[in-house]
Amino acid sequence: MEKLKPLFDQLFAQKVPDQVLKKSNYNVFERIAETRDLTTVLLIKEQLREMFGKKGKPYSETIGIHPDFIDLEEGESRNQYICSLFLDISGSTKLGLKFPLPTVKFYKNAILQSAIEIFQVFDGHIHRLQGDAVFAYFGHKGMKKSDAIINALNAASLMQAYNKYTLSEFFIENDLDPLKIRVGIDIGDEHQVLWSAYGLGQISEVTSTSIHTDLAAKLQGQAPRNQILVGENLYSYLDLPEEFLKVKTYTENGEKKEAKHILYDSNLKVYYGMRLFDWEMYLKSFAFLPKEQSAIYKSPEDFEIICQVAEESNNIIQYKSNSRILEKGVALGFKISFKKNLALLKPSSIKWTVINSGMEASEGEDTLIFEMEEYKDKNICVQYTAYNGHHYMECSFYDSQNRLMGKDKFGLYVNDEKLPMKDIGVYDT
Repeated sequence: MEKLKPLFDQLFAQKVPDQVLKKSNYNVFERIAETRDLTTVLLIKEQLREMFGKKGKPYSETIGIHPDFIDLEEGESRNQYICSLFLDISGSTKLGLKFPLPTVKFYKNAILQSAIEIFQVFDGHIHRLQGDAVFAYFGHKGMKKSDAIINALNAASLMQAYNKYTLSEFFIENDLDPLKIRVGIDIGDEHQVLWSAYGLGQISEVTSTSIHTDLAAKLQGQAPRNQILVGENLYSYLDLPEEFLKVKTYTENGEKKEAKHILYDSNLKVYYGMRLFDWEMYLKSFAFLPKEQSAIYKSPEDFEIICQVAEESNNIIQYKSNSRILEKGVALGFKISFKKNLALLKPSSIKWTVINSGMEASEGEDTLIFEMEEYKDKNICVQYTAYNGHHYMECSFYDSQNRLMGKDKFGLYVNDEKLPMKDIGVYDT
């Protein structure tokens, strides 16, 4: 996280010197928000958007009604998909028993402000702040469902990393207990989500009615601390690999058991799965983010895999790892780029390897891993998207003694938006 941490540290409201914090008995918290440098925050958000392949301004910088439904008239309802995300601060209720109110406010607001900023980086819309929780929507009428899911996963993963590497460090340095956050995410298809107003007259809000919005909140409630729990529609629609998914386990009467379902009703014959999303493993699939590596040269400090996409308009544009969905049949050009003092490095051997995942690739190929022999020892490799799922292009290079000098993987998503979402509710026909 070395590349992200400087941005994380600046994004945080403000570091308070130890001596000031401790001498003030935490009363300084009351003044921290007032000294917040909004210009710096906006700059960091722009840098994060660029880093993760986002262009222009965030989709939404407001709270309340989703922008797609501002024109919804009284008594009107509308069907439209949405990906719902709930984030909650675990154990925050007891803060008031330990600290004065300014301290409690600082604790909670440190998480809430950070969540708002990071969710906006990934085009999320903040629907509601609920005490120590954030309810956000990802997706809109001009966005593919796959991209809404990807944005939600990227936002939640980055938020967990931010809490672990910056917020927790700040609290520990100042003799405070780090906060734990839990995230639940699920998505409902068009016919599974109804948008309308709740309430009466001026005391009302436009929001979503969907079992999948409800399940996002329920998933958050069952998520372990500092973890992300996702619903079946989400991981099945993207056909996420087992590499990123874990079955939640618990201990009952000394026996370890698995919890695979967020809904399990044998009478109604309703079964709806849930999985823990391994955000730390997932962040390792971003070629532009640092990760632990045993080779001599490391990515992206010494080298980086870069990808360009040839779109239908014949435009050649850069594609950042896991930034958005790619259609089938798209040409991808991968290149290994050596940095600074390694620019003149000429490895004796370069190997490109495709690592596929998902049902379509399993059914369509004899193997999910194959070397691109025609691009052996070349700095570039061309490939075409073919199967739904999350895939890798791996590049490794060796010295004259065939010793590994460096290796990294470039993660990407492919989806034709044709996979059905699971129906578990009652819908109008």
